[in-house]
Amino acid sequence: MVAAGGVLVAVWTPLVKARTDALVARTTRSAERDAKAEDALGRLPTRKGKIPLVKDVTNRALLGIHEAIPLPTASVGDDRLSTDFPTYVPRDIDADLRTALEARSHTGGFVLLVGPAAAGKTRCAYEAVQAVLPRWRLVMPGDSVTLTELVNSGADLKQSVLWLDEIQDFLTGPDRLKGSTVRRLLADTACPVIIMGTIWPSVYDQLRTQTANTDSAGGEDEDLNQDAREVLELARRFSLGIWSDQEWRRVEELNGIDPRIDQVAHLREQAGLPQMLSAAPELIHRWEQAGDPFGQAVITAAVVARRCNHPALIPAAVIEGLAQELLTGTQRATAGEGWLAEALSWACRPVHHSAGIAPLLPVAEAIGRVDGYLVSDILVAYEAPSAPVSGQRITSHVWDLLTELATPQACLPIGFAAYLTGFKANAQSAWERAAGAGNSEAMFRLGNLFREQGDLEACRTWFTQAADAGHAGAMSNLGVVLKEQGDTEGARTWYTRAAENGNAGGMFNLANLLYDQGDSQGARTWWELAAEANLLSAMVNLGTLLRDTGDIEGARIWWRRAAESGDARAMNNLGTLLLEQEDFEGARSWYTRAAENGYVDAMFDLGVLLYEEEDFEGARTWYTRAADSGEVDAMVNLGNLMREQGDLEGARTWWQCAADTGDADAMNNLGKLLNEEGDLEGARAWWQCAADNGDAAAMASLGNLLHEQGDFEGANTRWQRAAEAGHTNAMFNLGTLLYKQGDFEGARTWYTRAAENGDTDAMFNLGSLLLKQEDFEGARTWSQRAADNGHIDAMFNLGLLSYKQGDFEGASTWYTRAAENGYTIAMINLGDLLREQEDIEGARTWWQRAAFEGNAIAMFNLGNLLREQGDFEGARTWYARAADNGDADALAALDGLTRAPE
Repeated sequence: MVAAGGVLVAVWTPLVKARTDALVARTTRSAERDAKAEDALGRLPTRKGKIPLVKDVTNRALLGIHEAIPLPTASVGDDRLSTDFPTYVPRDIDADLRTALEARSHTGGFVLLVGPAAAGKTRCAYEAVQAVLPRWRLVMPGDSVTLTELVNSGADLKQSVLWLDEIQDFLTGPDRLKGSTVRRLLADTACPVIIMGTIWPSVYDQLRTQTANTDSAGGEDEDLNQDAREVLELARRFSLGIWSDQEWRRVEELNGIDPRIDQVAHLREQAGLPQMLSAAPELIHRWEQAGDPFGQAVITAAVVARRCNHPALIPAAVIEGLAQELLTGTQRATAGEGWLAEALSWACRPVHHSAGIAPLLPVAEAIGRVDGYLVSDILVAYEAPSAPVSGQRITSHVWDLLTELATPQACLPIGFAAYLTGFKANAQSAWERAAGAGNSEAMFRLGNLFREQGDLEACRTWFTQAADAGHAGAMSNLGVVLKEQGDTEGARTWYTRAAENGNAGGMFNLANLLYDQGDSQGARTWWELAAEANLLSAMVNLGTLLRDTGDIEGARIWWRRAAESGDARAMNNLGTLLLEQEDFEGARSWYTRAAENGYVDAMFDLGVLLYEEEDFEGARTWYTRAADSGEVDAMVNLGNLMREQGDLEGARTWWQCAADTGDADAMNNLGKLLNEEGDLEGARAWWQCAADNGDAAAMASLGNLLHEQGDFEGANTRWQRAAEAGHTNAMFNLGTLLYKQGDFEGARTWYTRAAENGDTDAMFNLGSLLLKQEDFEGARTWSQRAADNGHIDAMFNLGLLSYKQGDFEGASTWYTRAAENGYTIAMINLGDLLREQEDIEGARTWWQRAAFEGNAIAMFNLGNLLREQGDFEGARTWYARAADNGDADALAALDGLTRAPE
């Protein structure tokens, strides 16, 4: 008993420890999350230690609203007017914008205002949330890291407006905001959050442009804009552009209320109201018409630096270096010793009537020194031909110079901008400088750049350096490179390190590798972790694995999550799942969503579904879209549909397109079309092409053609190949040919194979052959199968066989089934059987039916029956009809009846 007790303790101790460890681990993780949430919340702007409500935030600079021209002294103290905010002029989009906010206030949502610099985006957004959500909290994260930590730590953001003014600052750089983070934020509809963002149109378009092909091996995408594009596509977008006549009429109605508006309203031809209130015309005039060439040069240098994605704070040394490049030789020669200080002082001087609005703004953390300068984003965005610099004039030399002047940390974003604008050699230089200072993101980007260029050795080197520096994305991509080079174990090692460092791409790649190696459970574990990290591809793969293992509900859940986050593959998979469950409406809905998202497989699948529902126009529309996108099966189906609709030329065109890609079905169809048109050589040529591509149907068709042309040996060869490839009709034809040639065993073999494949004619012929060979059981079996499939001749043969075997009941049954299907000989035999059984009325009925079908034997039999019954007139009538139909016995009987005594 003591020994048993000892064993019992030994079993339970580690179990209790495991539970305790798990509890400790969960408590530790919870504490870590709470600490991260508290740290992230502590970096937010607060009011009396708390996140402020929307209605309480009135700090123009904090919100990101441009400084306006000053309120005249005489109006200061007017309670109706704010010194920071000119009176708001309602915009045309206000009603729709506020309706969108109201609708999303119940579930959460993402609203994005797109417009040029100083178009009034931020003010419009501010007024909208003030009007609709005044008692919500206004969360203003300073960067994407803070925002991501808020979301990942589970901080309470219920009924918060996330203020992402100049959202591009959150979408670029090494710690850029991920689409998965935004989806996670918006997924919890019970805790609604409104994301409010603003962005310039040029930057919006740039960030939505794909910069490289998607990594087919499943590595982290080399597309620098993937994350930005995913985020931006989640937003409900509103555009603010040129001020409309309606908006200007509202300005006129406010005349006399706000003197700042009165001051600029008459200048409507120059710019929009927000630009004029923020002194945009004066700023542009100062820059374009500068009386000081050195002052103009430093402004231009700052604009160039920002357009090249230098961080907002530009050191004087960078401005000086770029400005010298922009000056002429004469200007450089005549510059005084203090030229830079004087130029910067001039550029920082406020423009006319604007109080503190200037082209450049000096910034310092401590008194007595200037850390750098901010340049007006109005000037950065200004691209008129008259501007001192345009985007096209930023040369490779300027990029290189900026890289030399900037700090290594600044070279990372400069490299991004160079890459996106096509200056990839300059991007390489900038990233190499940043990487030289230990920046792992720059190393990672260099790896992607060299991979894109096909230099796998350099790519591997940089990925390795970044991975060794702890960059999880580089670990994952290094795994991809190693896998491509055949080093599966090395790939697995780096995927595992990436996954263990929380990289969703690494988890996904590791899962894929484990699945390929047969470890489905390991794959499931990592796909689940990647899916929980909101990686859509992982959700799709996990759903597929669950479906394959019979967990249909689990598959539905993950595919729906991915689909509702915009993954077209998941939408298509849901459509297929619902179709299998005969939920045609649901299938059509998901196929349509996937197709409208550009997923070609869904276009094809939707076309198939609509065709089956006899919506031929809808099917044609989607087949056409899929075919235009290069889907070969859609080309074939579209050709088939056009042929059914009588559009033979359209059918020919699409089949030709598909055939040109090597599609054997299309070649076979072209052969059929040409054969129908009498172009036998053309048909033979296409069928031969299809047959050479392994198409069994084409081999069979080619065999048919050769048989019709009397080339039995050629037909035999083609049918043999098609039959061996599994073509049922070819098996039947081969059996028939062999039968005619007297090879009954060969015929029996191929009839059997065709019959086992469900060919009813083969079942019948096999039954007939076996009957001839006196294999009555085999004959009955196959005749029965053919009859059960509706083959009338087989029903008749079963009647004959049953009769010969003395099974008159069976004979009656099968003769009746054949007769009821219009088989006249069966009607005659059934009548004969019924007469033998003395069912005279039954016999008369079936003979009459056969006679009405024009059968002379039935007419003769009716004549005999009536004669036996003494109805000579009736007998004469039927004998005459039988004789008229060529029955010699009826003619003799009629003659005998005529000469017989009354």
